[in-house]
Amino acid sequence: MSTMPTTLGLIEAFDRHGALLARAPITRWPITVGRALDCDLVLDDPFVAPRHLRIDRAVNEPRTVQIEVLETRNGARLQRKQHAQGERFDWPDATPIDLGHTHITLRLADAPIADEQPLPQFPWRTVGTTAVLVALVLLAGLGESWLDARDTSQYLKAVPGVLLTLLVVLGAWSGVWAAANKVFAGHLQFWRHVRIACAAALGVDVVHLVAHLTAFVFSLEVFSQFASVLIVLVLAGALYAHLATVLPRRRVGLAWMVAAVVALGVPSWLGAQWLNNMRLSQTLYMSSLFPPSLRVAPAVPVEQFLQETESLRSKLDRRLSDDGQADDDE
Repeated sequence: MSTMPTTLGLIEAFDRHGALLARAPITRWPITVGRALDCDLVLDDPFVAPRHLRIDRAVNEPRTVQIEVLETRNGARLQRKQHAQGERFDWPDATPIDLGHTHITLRLADAPIADEQPLPQFPWRTVGTTAVLVALVLLAGLGESWLDARDTSQYLKAVPGVLLTLLVVLGAWSGVWAAANKVFAGHLQFWRHVRIACAAALGVDVVHLVAHLTAFVFSLEVFSQFASVLIVLVLAGALYAHLATVLPRRRVGLAWMVAAVVALGVPSWLGAQWLNNMRLSQTLYMSSLFPPSLRVAPAVPVEQFLQETESLRSKLDRRLSDDGQADDDE
């Protein structure tokens, strides 16, 4: 009477979304992985060689699993380190190896088994956080609409449109990112993208308010002139959060990519402003006024104010004469 072979382990293959592609019990060492039908784990991936890996377990060190990369042009990747054909390396427990577009994992029979996890409960905290962020965005939009309205009746008429516009824009923006999330990661993560978008919108409002308030309180116009640069940094952080949710395995590369875009884009934008207007910012003066009691900077004497306005007049006269000459040339 034949006896069933002892299961020494289990090797599994997953796609980039985490879906199981293949599974094979290990009853002997060594084993092979590849597209050939005589391999122990057969993969259907055109970027995997017929015999891609040879996996063995050392006799003198039973907890050590050794990998040999066979005849393949694409090699194998372990923890962001690429191993080419002919290389040998150890395979740590529970660490996936990337072959082409496939991830393989190994579970040994004598490896400890994690404790049973409780079933997930309804995410009250996440739902509450999302609701609070959406409510704050709507309140901020209503506040800006109230500041722009001429009277109460005009404001009340604009309220439904403001709320509907904010909800549609927020839903469409988050929906596009959720669709990308489904394509690349296999999960929608719609509400996570909603939270990121809300946090970005609130961050932009806070940066705008703090920058203009600081400029008013301390007479530091540079904060109001370059508030847009600070807002760009907030939007760059939101973009990274969206991309990292879509591609969680590429967080470091995405961070470098967003940082490079900001590092190249902001100076280019400021340079274009200087070439077109002979100044780095389009903001000529502080457009946000707050209660005078918040002022910390001392008041400018009248004589100094008149002198500064005289210098401004000469600059404006020179600018008008230059524009007149340009019109005559045309």
